[in-house]
Amino acid sequence: MPENTPRTDASWVSSPNPTLYSPRNLARYKRLVGELSHTYAWRIDNTALAGLYAEHVSARHLEIGPADAEMLATTPPPAPPEQWRVDVLDINTAPLAHAQQRLSGRAQVTAHLHDILAAPWPGLARTFTSIAMGNVLHCVPGAGFTAKATAFNGLVDALTDDGVAFGYTLLGAGDPDADHNLPARLLMRAYNKPGRNTFHNRGDRLVDLERQLNLRFAQVDVRVMHSAAVFVVRGPIR
Repeated sequence: MPENTPRTDASWVSSPNPTLYSPRNLARYKRLVGELSHTYAWRIDNTALAGLYAEHVSARHLEIGPADAEMLATTPPPAPPEQWRVDVLDINTAPLAHAQQRLSGRAQVTAHLHDILAAPWPGLARTFTSIAMGNVLHCVPGAGFTAKATAFNGLVDALTDDGVAFGYTLLGAGDPDADHNLPARLLMRAYNKPGRNTFHNRGDRLVDLERQLNLRFAQVDVRVMHSAAVFVVRGPIR
């Protein structure tokens, strides 16, 4: 069962969306998000994402926002099943259960039901040699990346000194550094509608993402992939 950690007071907190992240929708996630949205709207190269996982996923890994766990389920395992320890963290219960089921037999999985905007994260300090956070930050409430700082602080706290964290997030429709096509702009407008609780990235800008990461990590690599920013960071600054 997932560990249920109480939230702490914060300027921004996330709200679960069990309807959006239902078992039925998770079964369709690869087709609707990983294939259609990634290909035609966000123009994210799934082969490049798979390469990030193959290069960086370690035997002690934390997956934040696992969704359908497609990347973890298809990446070459870095260790035998009894030695590959994967923690998954999400504010919704269905993705946690889905990841535990899908990774059964591939890894030893521990689930944490927790809001990444609530500090501290549940007993994970300096635990992981790799952390992935994909398609997460644009779903997290906050007026830009500065308001989502607790999520970046959590990465610093959870990563070992020699570890690597990586991920990708969709930049706001008004970011001049992003390359949004018409489908991307239309989807972002719809997903950011008040009360929908799907996207919260109107104020997410590449320059602010780089600033937040450079404040916390000694090595920062950020690149734009059309609608998305892809990042790899090392050397957490304590």
